[in-house]
Amino acid sequence: YFIHFTSDPVVNPSGTIMSINSAVEALKQGHIVTYFAAGDGVRILLKDVINNLHTVTSHGGGFGKISQMSEKLLLEFSNNGGIIHVSEGSFLTYGINQENYKAHLIDIAEVLWSYPKQLIEESSKADIVFSY
Repeated sequence: YFIHFTSDPVVNPSGTIMSINSAVEALKQGHIVTYFAAGDGVRILLKDVINNLHTVTSHGGGFGKISQMSEKLLLEFSNNGGIIHVSEGSFLTYGINQENYKAHLIDIAEVLWSYPKQLIEESSKADIVFSY
């Protein structure tokens, strides 16, 4: 499975939550899953964005629960073999790079810094592609 996430989490929290849940569920079902965050979608990995996801959606009753659950699921995904690619160019527009990302991103197991070349390579390996 290849999950391509390009939506701004603040503008499209429903798509954000679906992208995370889809990736986690596919992994739980035994599939190889790549989650590729690009464009504004890279923001979901930022601590300040994911920790405040509950402020832009009524999912989870508008409390911090949806933020906590989303971070927990992304960490679970990365710690259980899920592959996370991020667009290096997209992150650069937010001032995030390979030298400073640990201060800004949630603590995922491994970040694969990628460009369109890797986007095409990774998506072409998948049997199923989702885009949010």
